[in-house]
Amino acid sequence: MASFFMPLRRCAVAGRLCTGCVVGNELSASMSPADLWLRDEKRALRRVMTSRREELSVDERARCAQAATDLLLDLPEVAAARAVAAFVSTRAEIDTSRAIEGLRRRGITVVLPRVSAELLPPRLRFHRVEGPSELVFGIFGLLEPGPGCPEVAPHDIDVFMVPGLAFDARGGRVGYGGGYYDELMAYVRAHPDGPSGFFVGFGYDFQLAESCPTGEWDVPIDCVVTDARVVRCGGVPE
Repeated sequence: MASFFMPLRRCAVAGRLCTGCVVGNELSASMSPADLWLRDEKRALRRVMTSRREELSVDERARCAQAATDLLLDLPEVAAARAVAAFVSTRAEIDTSRAIEGLRRRGITVVLPRVSAELLPPRLRFHRVEGPSELVFGIFGLLEPGPGCPEVAPHDIDVFMVPGLAFDARGGRVGYGGGYYDELMAYVRAHPDGPSGFFVGFGYDFQLAESCPTGEWDVPIDCVVTDARVVRCGGVPE
């Protein structure tokens, strides 16, 4: 088995998800001016937000994480949830460990994502995890549930915490470029066997941008929770 997995991307040539038929300059040459503009705008926003996250002090990170956790746990969708998908913070993301512990204290099942090497969607699979000892390093070097953790189907999850580098009030989101959560949201909302799920962007307040550059294949989230506010996408801050 290969030691890495090439993520599926929207192929500029084939117009579908693939492992990439062109790379580098060849890919750029095949993209339309609008696609090139969108790519460059997303890259610029990623650089800005990455830099701002890395500038935060340890105390600021802790304060913001606690404030965002308090707002998240107060959401009625979370209070009514049986299962919530969280994520393990990495790359200076807002700390999710407080939220995970708060959910468990309320008797809510917490599941965490694992990147599947299978080509069939969704490439994100979710597993019930009881503690940090059940996490292992995955194919991208990120902590994820170990092979023995029970899998939970996406349509059995009520709320999904969604990572990202930027969010906006329309539900726009700029992630890391792999398309994993866009694919997941489209899959869950189209699934006939369960509810559509409630997708919550979780981050620092400065990550709430006036407008995120989005394309045809970007799927909007339902809500954004930061350390300062809750934004119902398409609505007004709470």
